[in-house]
Amino acid sequence: MEGVAPKATIIAEKVLNASGSGYDTDVANGITKAANAGAQVISLSLTYIPTASVVNAINYAASKGAVVVFAGGNSSAALDGGANTTGLTAAAQARLIFVGSVSATNTLSSFSNTPGAGSVVVGATKTSYASMWLMAPGESIVAPGIQYGSGAYAYWTGTSMAAPMVAGAVALLETTWPVLGRNGTAAAVLFKTATDLGTVGTDATYGDGLLNLTKAFQPVGTLAVNTVSGQSIPVAQVTSTTLTSGALGNLSAIRAKLTSYTAFDTFQRNFSVNLSGLISSSSTSSAGVSSLIAPSVVSRVTHLVGGGSMTLASSALPFAGGGQSAPVDASLQLAERTLGTRDPSVFLMSMTTAAGTTVAAGRGLSSASAFAGAMWGGESAAAVQAQQTGASDALMDLAQGGYFAAAGAYLGAGTRVALSWSATPTAEPWSNIPGQALIQPHASAVSVGVTRRLTGRWSLGATVTALSESNGLLGADSNPQGLLGFGAQHRSSSIGLATTYDLGGGRALMLDASLSRTSGSGEGGGLIGQVTPVTARAFGAAFLQADAFRPGDHLSVSVRKPLRVMGGSAQLAVTTVDSEGYATTSLVRVGLKPSGDETDVALAYATPLKGGADMSFGLSVRSDADNVHGLTDAVARLAFNKAF
Repeated sequence: MEGVAPKATIIAEKVLNASGSGYDTDVANGITKAANAGAQVISLSLTYIPTASVVNAINYAASKGAVVVFAGGNSSAALDGGANTTGLTAAAQARLIFVGSVSATNTLSSFSNTPGAGSVVVGATKTSYASMWLMAPGESIVAPGIQYGSGAYAYWTGTSMAAPMVAGAVALLETTWPVLGRNGTAAAVLFKTATDLGTVGTDATYGDGLLNLTKAFQPVGTLAVNTVSGQSIPVAQVTSTTLTSGALGNLSAIRAKLTSYTAFDTFQRNFSVNLSGLISSSSTSSAGVSSLIAPSVVSRVTHLVGGGSMTLASSALPFAGGGQSAPVDASLQLAERTLGTRDPSVFLMSMTTAAGTTVAAGRGLSSASAFAGAMWGGESAAAVQAQQTGASDALMDLAQGGYFAAAGAYLGAGTRVALSWSATPTAEPWSNIPGQALIQPHASAVSVGVTRRLTGRWSLGATVTALSESNGLLGADSNPQGLLGFGAQHRSSSIGLATTYDLGGGRALMLDASLSRTSGSGEGGGLIGQVTPVTARAFGAAFLQADAFRPGDHLSVSVRKPLRVMGGSAQLAVTTVDSEGYATTSLVRVGLKPSGDETDVALAYATPLKGGADMSFGLSVRSDADNVHGLTDAVARLAFNKAF
C-alpha cells in the first residue's frame, strides 16, 4: 500500500499522550521542532485552537517556509466556535490549511466540523476560514493499526485521516514545483483546483471544496512564455505567427525546440507545451511546376504590321469579389474591357517590336516568363528554359502576385539587357496580439540581366537581383511583434549565371545557378533574438527538343534545386528550470538550414493542333518538397486551348 506522497521523508513529533490529550505548549513545541528539522509541510491530526503559543509557532514555521495543515475537528460544529483568529502573519495565513471530512459519496461526514463564519484577521484584511478549508475522504480510511500488531492495518475515521491526505498533496506539489514552497502558494493551488461541493463557490460548509490532486497538477490560469526581452506573453493570445516558405523548409530546428517548450502558469509552475503550431507552412510551387498549376488564363496574340506582336492575357476565373469588388485602376479596367474577363485583377500586357525590344506589365501572374522573354528574347528556347530552371531569378520569385513590369532590348549584335520589377500584392494587415499594431508583410524585387551570344551556339547570361522584404525572411512571413518574428526588414541580393548551348537539331541545353545573401537583424521578436545573415543557393538544368514528334512541338525536361538556405541562424529564447525550481531564460543559437533538400524533375510537352488549337502536357515530381525531409508530391496537367 502507498499513501499520497509515499516518497516523503517523515519527521514525527509526539505532542499528545496516549489518550489524545496535551497542552498547547506541547503542540507549539512540536510545530517549532518540525520547522527547525526542515519540514516543508506539517500535518496536525488534532483540532485547531489558536492560543498565543500555537499562533506564534505557526508564524515561525511559516517563516521557515512550511505549510501547516490542521484537521478540522470532529465535533459537528463550526471551526473554533466561529471565532476569528488574530496574531497570524500574512505568510502564515497563506500557508495554513484546514481540512474537513467527506464520506465515500463526497458528502459532509456527520462528525466533521465546518469552516463556519470565522476568519483569520491580518491587519485590515479578513480571510474566511471557508476560503482556507478543503474537504478530503475521512471515513473508513485504511492505515497502519499498530495497536493490533506491528504489521496490522485498520479502518480509521475522522478529520485526522483527511488532513494527512491534504498534507501529502502539498508535499507532492512542492517537490514537483519548488517555486510553490518559496512563494508559499501550494495551499492556494489546492484551493483553486478543488472540486466544488454544496453551494456554488466557497461556502461555510464545504469551504473551497474537495481536494482534487489531478486537477492540481494541471496548469492554473493562462500559460505564458518568457521572451528575449524578459516579457511574459500569454500563449493563449498567440496563434500562428510565422508562415514559412520553401527556402527555409518548415524551420525544423526551431520547430523541434518548440515541440516541448517551457511555459508557466499563474503560480509560476513550469509546464511543457507544444508551440510548434506557431509555425505554419505554405506550399511553394517550383518554377518547373508553376506553369502547370498557375491560374487558368485566356490570352490573345495580335501580330503587328511591320513585325512584332502584342499579347493580352487575363484570368479565366470568376472575380471572387463579385458585385462588392473594390474599384480598380485604369489598367485593370482596360484589361477587363479588352478581354471581357470577369476578374480584372489578373492580367498581362506584352509587346515585342520587330527589332526585338520587349515591354511587359501585369498583375497576379508570375513575372518569370516576362523577364525570361525580355532577357533572352521573346519565345526563344533559352527563354523557355530560363523559366523552367528558375535559378537566376529565384529571389524575384519571392515577390510575386502583385504588379510587375519587365523590359528588354538589344544593345548590339548578340547582347541583350533586361530589367524587371515585381511585388507581392497588398495584403490585409494582421496581428496576433491584442493591442499590438497591425502588421503587413510585403516584398518587392528588382532584377537586371545581361545576355551575350559568345558563339553561334553558345550564350551566357548574368542576373543581379535585389529583394526587399517587410516582416518577412526569404518568403517566410512573420510578425515581429508576435512570438516568432525574424525582424521587421530584410534585404537580399543575389547573382545568377546561366549558360545555354545549341546542340543542333532543335536541341538546347541550359545550366543555371544563383547564390544569395540576406541581411540579418539585431533582434527579431518574441522568442527570436538576433538573426545572422543568411546565405542560400539555387541551381538547375533544362533540356529542350523542338520538333520532337511533329513540326512546331517542343519537349522539355528540367532538373532543379530551388532556393534553399545553406547558412544562417537565429537566437531562440529557451527557458530551463533547475532542481531548485529556479527558471533561467537564455538565448540558444538555432540553425535555419532546412531538414530537406528539394529536387524537382519536370517534363513538359506542347504541340499545335489544327484549327488554331494547341495542347500541352506537364508532369513534375518533387522530392523533399519545400525542403522538408521526406515530403514528396507530384503535379500533372493536360490542357487544350482553342482560339476563336
